[in-house]
Amino acid sequence: MALAAGTSARAYRLIALVATLLLAAATALAFGRVFIGAETTMKLLAAALAAGLLAVALERRSLLLATLASAAGLALAVGWIVFPETLWYGLPTADTLRAALDAAAIVGEQARIQAAPAEPNAPLLLAGVVSLWAAVFSAHALAFRAGSPLLGLIPPVALLAFADTVLEEFVKPVYGLAFLAAALLVVFADGLARIQGWGPVWSSATRGVAGSAGRGARRLGFAALAAAIMAPIVIPGFGSKAVVDFGTPAEDRVAIDPFVGVTSLLRQRKTVEVLRVSATQPMYIRLVSLPTFDGVLWRPSTLDRAKLVAAGDPLPTADSPSGLADPVSIEVTANLAQNYVPTPYPMREVDVPGRTIRFDASTGTTFVDEPLQEGDRYSVTSSIVRPTADALRAAGHATLIDGGIYINLPEDMPDEVRQMALDWTQDADTDFDKALAIQEHFRDTTQFRYDETTNLRGGTRSIVDFLTKVKAGFCQQFSTAMAVMLRELGIQSRVVVGFSTGNRTRAGGPFSVTTRQAHAWVEAYFPDWGWMPFEPTPFRTNPVTTGYTAPEQPACPGPGCVDDPTAQPATPAQQPGGPGGAQQQRVEQDPRLNGGNIIPLPAPPPIAEPEDPLSTARIALLVGAVLVVLALLLVPPWRALRRRLRMRRAAAEPRRAILVTYDVFTERAGALGLGRRHGETLEEYRRKVTDTGYLSNGHLDRLTRLTTQAAYGPREPDPAQAHEAGDAADTAFRELRRAVGPARWFVGLYKRS
Repeated sequence: MALAAGTSARAYRLIALVATLLLAAATALAFGRVFIGAETTMKLLAAALAAGLLAVALERRSLLLATLASAAGLALAVGWIVFPETLWYGLPTADTLRAALDAAAIVGEQARIQAAPAEPNAPLLLAGVVSLWAAVFSAHALAFRAGSPLLGLIPPVALLAFADTVLEEFVKPVYGLAFLAAALLVVFADGLARIQGWGPVWSSATRGVAGSAGRGARRLGFAALAAAIMAPIVIPGFGSKAVVDFGTPAEDRVAIDPFVGVTSLLRQRKTVEVLRVSATQPMYIRLVSLPTFDGVLWRPSTLDRAKLVAAGDPLPTADSPSGLADPVSIEVTANLAQNYVPTPYPMREVDVPGRTIRFDASTGTTFVDEPLQEGDRYSVTSSIVRPTADALRAAGHATLIDGGIYINLPEDMPDEVRQMALDWTQDADTDFDKALAIQEHFRDTTQFRYDETTNLRGGTRSIVDFLTKVKAGFCQQFSTAMAVMLRELGIQSRVVVGFSTGNRTRAGGPFSVTTRQAHAWVEAYFPDWGWMPFEPTPFRTNPVTTGYTAPEQPACPGPGCVDDPTAQPATPAQQPGGPGGAQQQRVEQDPRLNGGNIIPLPAPPPIAEPEDPLSTARIALLVGAVLVVLALLLVPPWRALRRRLRMRRAAAEPRRAILVTYDVFTERAGALGLGRRHGETLEEYRRKVTDTGYLSNGHLDRLTRLTTQAAYGPREPDPAQAHEAGDAADTAFRELRRAVGPARWFVGLYKRS
């Protein structure tokens, strides 16, 4: 925006910089509430400030160049914040681009299934960084390039409105106050530029119109700010819920991601108890099965085949045989964000009091009309079905069901996956033996290892990387790879999302199931038996598979191994058949089931609560780093603004203006190592600085002469002499700055004189 001659472009740019940074910071802090954890908010704050600084730095360049530079800055921010593992010496790579494209493809789905505040997974964090960067850059362009401050405030306001919409909480005025202050500063900067078109504002020799207008503007600004803060409070309905709620509240809800891929992660960082399961046997609890694989994610079926089930009615029959009825009681201990009902599988009946139930027999998924809430209780009659290995071998090969969706694979699936599946199963004759061989290959800890920190990008090529190079991961990688390999062999399979076995709260008490047990596993289809589970993840044990899988593998490191990859193995007293071990033997109604007996199962030991990875020290370090960066950015502008205000207050009195000019010069020179010592006379200081050889044109001599006359002379200096002193001080300082070099000048920006 052009300024009239004689005005202070530097002052305007300084105000524009502060306004942009304040607007960026207020928007980032308010928008960051939609994510869990202060660390994510600090990352968004850093991205917003970087976008603002880059926009201000390129303000005098063409819009095309500024946009291209901002896009490059955004690429760096996305790499550093969202995909740091894909960078090469801090620079984005092709892997960064692929990871960003994979994450962008599922942003909409993640936004639909996650509850706010959400876990900052890659897709949502990518969307947050991009939207915040674009909002800050476009706000600066509209407000300061196009001269439309009100239009410039629209993108940040949209982010604030989004955060307020998806968060179900009482109004927090601090965010609105900070944003309003930033908005007023943006409008003020635009107004200043327009007023400066009429003539000088900062350098007026008398207070006159400038002083009066400044006082009036301040009063008007404070009045507007106070009115904006108080107005919502006196409006009827303040603090009440919206008439129409567009959000997915609230911050205490638990959402388990029903999309599984090589890079997704089911667990939340904060461990929350979800269920209390009262049952005689340990069991996995399922939420939903995922039949469709597109190369990036396993997804639920798009077919709506769920049927209404009246209270007390049996569920539509599935393909599995009817085992012994086992009553299970489940208490919900956290607000759930989704309409799935956690249940064992298979089951005969489910009764959720006060809720309408729908059941999809083909997937074994149960739905309710509204998500379950903390304190809800419901009952399930499960069916204990545990065939032997021989029974599953005799089942043979199944004909295709549901049009073959359970063997469909993407066209770009690498040939290496099929070849590895054939190699691993070359000695297996039946579908069951092939599935068992693949499972045991994954559970062989000499070949694969459990690692929650494994970094893999999405896509079919990542499956090959997992199988041949990385060979480490968590349940998503193992279940995805096994299900794909089974489909390559023509065995119908799907991935299931739910919870692994919880931990007994006390001897004989209910099982406590937490978000730490969020899990994904594999089911394969066998004639006459239906969908049977397989557990490829090391150190996990599905009670159903114990009757037909290989012996349990060696103990894993860490506490609670039966139920958690970070846990201690069960003691001999807890092993089946050991002293004090579980010895519950029950006869199946179906004689095909394990010779008429149920395998005795141990109750898993309790798990120590995992430490929160967002330690206080890490947060404190990150906050400290952000504060240091802010200090480095704001100290020079603050000092310059303070000096300018001193000069402005003294401008009406020439004598005082000259003395203040001299003091400001010595202060700035002191930051370069040429300060005036206490008790040093004007002449002594002039000779000291002149002897350095840095000055050549006598500007300091003129400044010293004018200052001496103003300090000791009987006559009042005129405004022309005050103006001459200002010019002499500015020119002398520029000569000193050039002489000492850029490094010393930069240090002087922060050095106390």
